[in-house]
Amino acid sequence: MHANVRRYMAGGVGDVPSYLEVGFWSSFIDISKAKQSIDELEKELRKLGVVVDVLFEEPKPAPFEVMHFPILHGKGRAVIMPVAVIWTLWEGLEKILQPSGLAAVHYDAGKNTGVHTAKRLKQKYDLGKTDLISSFAQAMKATGWGIIEFHEVDFRRLSGTIIIKECFEAVAWRKKPYKVCHWTRGVLAGFMSTVFEKTVEAVEVKCLATGDKHCEFKIQSQP
Repeated sequence: MHANVRRYMAGGVGDVPSYLEVGFWSSFIDISKAKQSIDELEKELRKLGVVVDVLFEEPKPAPFEVMHFPILHGKGRAVIMPVAVIWTLWEGLEKILQPSGLAAVHYDAGKNTGVHTAKRLKQKYDLGKTDLISSFAQAMKATGWGIIEFHEVDFRRLSGTIIIKECFEAVAWRKKPYKVCHWTRGVLAGFMSTVFEKTVEAVEVKCLATGDKHCEFKIQSQP
């Protein structure tokens, strides 16, 4: 049984509470040996002064977590897509565009995504360059994209090294004889171009899909 105790009452689908003091607690609870019924437990929880709403959901027939719809990324709505679904989608596109064509499409789309992400984070949280980079790593980890580490970022030379552990793109493609993280590479280029306020490119020098321990990207200014 999945219980969700909330300190706010959400509005319609997609609405995000704007109250600073809001929060929620949720957990999976085994009630097979409980002495109280669900209704009784709900009444007890509602008696607590800090509780506004209580919801119970039984995860049947499959154990999917369905309480937190819509799923939020920061304060925006997010969608979870299994890595296997991404692989199926990209494999189909690669058959049509060939590896080189798909790489170009992914890189260009990724750059636009990176620029948008940087501008959104900067505007929404009023962040300086260093905090903007940190928030990006935090946001990407929160979505399951990967664990990002920034190294030797030089704001004067417009350069740096970015390591991504368990990059979802490399995991999705599985094993390949060539580097595959073109969308990620584009996102990093677009993001860092916004941070540096000057166009830079990202080059993947190591890739999990080719057998490396992690994916590694070099940020460099355009010639």
